[in-house]
Amino acid sequence: MAARTLGRGVGRLLSSLRGLSGQSARPPCGVSAPRRAASGPSGSAPAVAAAAQPGSYPALSAQAAREPAAFWGPLARDTLVWDTPYHTVWDCDFSTGKIGWFLGGQLNVSVNCLDQHARKSPESVALIWERDEPGTEVRITYSPWLQMPCGP
Repeated sequence: MAARTLGRGVGRLLSSLRGLSGQSARPPCGVSAPRRAASGPSGSAPAVAAAAQPGSYPALSAQAAREPAAFWGPLARDTLVWDTPYHTVWDCDFSTGKIGWFLGGQLNVSVNCLDQHARKSPESVALIWERDEPGTEVRITYSPWLQMPCGP
């Protein structure tokens, strides 16, 4: 009973996400999304035609689902700054509940969210602070944060 209720809840969540983004949302690991019938003049959904285009969202999503380690490994290696590199990209067994990503790797969140962007483009806006008065905002670039001391 609880699994059926959870399944309906996940289905409603995915439906609402589709409505917000205009495209299909990928279900959480191990959860099947409700299937939709193909539509369109030729009987094929627009997503099916887009999936044939390399680099499209549906094609990339299918590749990530089909080969998670081959898809996410190079992306994480090239995009994130690792303090300690990972030795295994993906080790999951949904039947036992074992889920592991980027095993052995260590990240510094501050470096990945702030420092690398501050070095590349210090004059880019890092934070927009909306004050209490409507219509007033302060835009803060990365530059002041580079000049602050880091630690005691």
